[in-house]
This record gives sequence, C-alpha cells and structure tokens, in this order.
Amino acid sequence: MHNSPYTFLVSGNNPVPVSDPRSLGLPPDADVRATIRSTTARRPEDTPLARVIAPRSAERWSRKAPSPFWIHDGPGGSPWCSVHPAAPDTYDVQAADGTPLARITHRPGRLLPWPRRVRWSAQLTGAPQPVTGRQGTSYAWLLYVVTAPVWFLFALCALLYAFFDGTTDDYTFGRPVRTRWRVPGTGTVLDYRGVNKVYRHDPERLDPRVAYALAVLQTWQRRS
Repeated sequence: MHNSPYTFLVSGNNPVPVSDPRSLGLPPDADVRATIRSTTARRPEDTPLARVIAPRSAERWSRKAPSPFWIHDGPGGSPWCSVHPAAPDTYDVQAADGTPLARITHRPGRLLPWPRRVRWSAQLTGAPQPVTGRQGTSYAWLLYVVTAPVWFLFALCALLYAFFDGTTDDYTFGRPVRTRWRVPGTGTVLDYRGVNKVYRHDPERLDPRVAYALAVLQTWQRRS
C-alpha cells in the first residue's frame, strides 16, 4: 500500500471467475467484479492496487439487494478486507482475520421537507469521531439549482432531436457528486472528484481498506 497521498479510481470490468475460491474463504461463485487502479496505471494489463470480488448471484447490486464483497491485494492476491451488509444502508468492514475495522452508513439525499445531500459516514473502530462526506459541494449545488432551467431546456431539445434523428446519445446533466470525507480537526482524508471520477486518498489519515470500501460502495450506489 502507498504511504503518501495518491489518486485511484474504481474500474468496473466483465466478471472473471476466481480460481479456487474456497481456499480463500470465498463463495463458490465468486467473481472479480471491479479493480481499484492507480491513475498512473490505467491500462488493462497493468497490475491493479486491489481487486473487488463479489458472488455471481449478486450481479446486479442495489440498495434494496446489497451483497457482501471482498477486497484483495492486486499484486499478491491476498485478502485485505470484506464488506458485509448489516442493515439497510449500513455495512460492516472487517479485516482479513475478521477484526472489525469500521461501520459505513449511507444516508440518501432528499428535496422535501427540506433539501438534504447524500451523506456517507464511516465510524472507525476505536475512533471517537466518524469520517463523514456529503455528496456535492454547497457552491456546486447552488450553481446546479440556478442553471437547472437551462439544462432542462437543453435536455428537452436534445431528446426531441434524438427522437427525430434516431440517435441514442445520453444528454442528461448529472447532479453534483464531489465528496470530501473529513474528520473534525484532521481535514480531508478522502476526496472524490466527479469530473474525472478519481479519488484522492491520504493513507496516513484513513485506513486504505476503509477508503477502498467507501469508494466501491459509492461507485456501485451511483450505478445502481
């Protein structure tokens, strides 16, 4: 693992069956579902930082049907941690030997009765304060709301054009997604930058296993 701040991304891939999953304590239908890669090594043949493994029976992950997953070391293949659903929007992160590392909670956003941003929190074992990140900065949400009528009109015109032209391009305008995880008095420990879809992580302030678990959960949540 890195010792200084670095950037990584969660990259999905076609499921690849795990060789001899039972010897690793995995389900018999375990597949490599995603990889965690350094932004300096994005080629498919480059060795990833870590591999994300999940059962084949949970091919379509969702909030209503979450599944456990395991994160293994990329170069060596040894188990790093596992993530297990504990309750709705709640996940337990455990070390390879079963030691509890953190409990991650997800609070969905809403508009009424008052606006509330999506929030991801990780209560680390033995730590007094949780690591908390809210999706989208205040300035980005203000700009999103102010410009929403313009983007709505653009999307409507693009939809009409696609209907008559027969194109299938996606003209949707996504909501602000930048997320900074912070600990009071410590500063930013994990930063997701939605424009280029990468995470900047400080391993001296946040356990990489917890950082990777947060990144995978947030990525799968957005795609579900």
